[in-house]
Amino acid sequence: MLVEVNYLAVLIATVASFVIGWAWYSPLLFVKPWMKLRGVDPSVMDGKMPYGIMAVEFVTTLIVAYFIAEFAAWVGAGSAVGGLLLGFWIWLGFYATTMLGPVLWEKVPLKLYAISAGRWFVSILVMAAIIGAWR
Repeated sequence: MLVEVNYLAVLIATVASFVIGWAWYSPLLFVKPWMKLRGVDPSVMDGKMPYGIMAVEFVTTLIVAYFIAEFAAWVGAGSAVGGLLLGFWIWLGFYATTMLGPVLWEKVPLKLYAISAGRWFVSILVMAAIIGAWR
């Protein structure tokens, strides 16, 4: 059963998450340790914007925001605080746990997990707070 969704809130939450991702993986925050842990040569990415990848990321984030809005309606998270609580549980139950698999089985460095999981922690909380506040 689908419920009523505030599509403007979903779009704004998506843009907010996209901006968080941009800042997270920029020289302002974690691009250098992320590139080192991933084994990426900084000169390869120098000045090049991966527009195709960014477009796919925007669409996938839009889908996440839409489902956060669905979950918020189902559980009655109709405030920023309710959204934050929902966002925390979504992050813990779906992101933090599933992103840990590669650390355990594929020898992905724990620091790389922390960077990526941290980005999604902040993004999910912000998206859910926006959506909850605009329900």
